[in-house]
Amino acid sequence: MIEVLRSNSLEVRPFKLEDSSAIYVLSQEKSLREWIPNQVYESNDEASKVLKYLISQYTKSIDTTKNPLILAVVLKESNKVIGHVGLSPHKKDGPEVGYAIGEKYVGRGYAAEAVSLLSDWAILKFDLTKIYGVVASENVGSYRVLEKSGFKKIEEIEMKYLGSLRDCKVYAKLGNGS
Repeated sequence: MIEVLRSNSLEVRPFKLEDSSAIYVLSQEKSLREWIPNQVYESNDEASKVLKYLISQYTKSIDTTKNPLILAVVLKESNKVIGHVGLSPHKKDGPEVGYAIGEKYVGRGYAAEAVSLLSDWAILKFDLTKIYGVVASENVGSYRVLEKSGFKKIEEIEMKYLGSLRDCKVYAKLGNGS
């Protein structure tokens, strides 16, 4: 069972099917089109199908090296879904964190708050030794989120990223036994 994670201003919780319209709207924003084009949806129906898949992952035995664990980022005061944060398979010694916050809410610390909540919880819950973060080198806002969340840069490399070769920064947050 995945518990709801709480901070002063946010809840990070499992998605509900009724969140699909908020995720569809988020997917249409310029920042997602630029940085996470594989999460841009053609319609609300497509967003619903993706959420159904993500929700189905909650009932399985969670293994972040094999299956994604993606959660909603919700403002506590309004109960409004403003983004998502999650873990996806990356390497044998740790999953990769991913996140997106609606443009209207950027610059308020919500992404770093959500990434910290999830990564700290996941390290303990799944006894992880490492969680990675991979960002395009020119995506300054995204790598600052990782740095504010306790991730340390481990390398800068050219790699295939979103379908093309790009300069990327690879970060890691160390967990249990590291």
